[in-house]
Amino acid sequence: MYGVLQEHFKASPTEGLLTAEIGSQVGLKERATQNHLAHLFAHSRIDADRRTPLNGGTFGVSQPALPGAQDWARSVAAPDPTCAKCLVALAGWGWGGEAPDVKELAAAAGVSVRSVERHRPHLIDFNLLEFKPSSIPVGDGRSGKFRGREASRYLLLSGFHARELTEAERATVPERARLIVKRVRWFAGATVDERERAEIAVGFVLRAGWPDEQILRVLDHTADRNAYKSRTGYLHALLSKVRGKRYVIPAQEWFTGQSGPRTAHRDAAEDTRCRTA
Repeated sequence: MYGVLQEHFKASPTEGLLTAEIGSQVGLKERATQNHLAHLFAHSRIDADRRTPLNGGTFGVSQPALPGAQDWARSVAAPDPTCAKCLVALAGWGWGGEAPDVKELAAAAGVSVRSVERHRPHLIDFNLLEFKPSSIPVGDGRSGKFRGREASRYLLLSGFHARELTEAERATVPERARLIVKRVRWFAGATVDERERAEIAVGFVLRAGWPDEQILRVLDHTADRNAYKSRTGYLHALLSKVRGKRYVIPAQEWFTGQSGPRTAHRDAAEDTRCRTA
């Protein structure tokens, strides 16, 4: 089997074989093929994608496409071995972005499509994955009908919640909430009372550990705001997606320490970046 992978890698280094294709070349059924691939991976003969030869493999290529993400995935205590395979394979596409086709992911993980579909919810439940299917609505979307699907999006999560705010940090919440609401462009023209209620609502989310920029992304969802008569009502509807939920730190931030800005330090009049439209 290792020889089959080597020969294929020489001929098509960017195209992976499906498990069934490998099995047909060595005379094994799919389950037996998966077991042999797992054995090769366990003994460091092939990479985490279960396709790339190591230890003398062609062209000396032994690293995954994004070693940071896969290094993190290998270190994670996944719910079960199949989840671990799926997580490592998905990390080969990066920390997040457009999700690969389920058949591609299954081939990279060395498992069946059904296994991917069955174990993906486990990764979500354990706060290791955020997965968002995207549907294309008909017209303005108010009919509730859809005309197709866009590529789904995913984000690898660390499984760890943000720490609780210190007393000093909690004291800054009202001002942070004020700056966040001021940066929401479609909220312009609100009354003083509407702004105060909006700032209180944003403050609840901030106290749960959500970073400023993440809250602004939640509020940057303006396609259907005309369906709401009240600006405050629309803002509350958007915040309901995260209200009562603790913020889970993204895997990249947890593993590398790199993240976007967490606090809106400047007034909206001074900073035009990251404004909602």
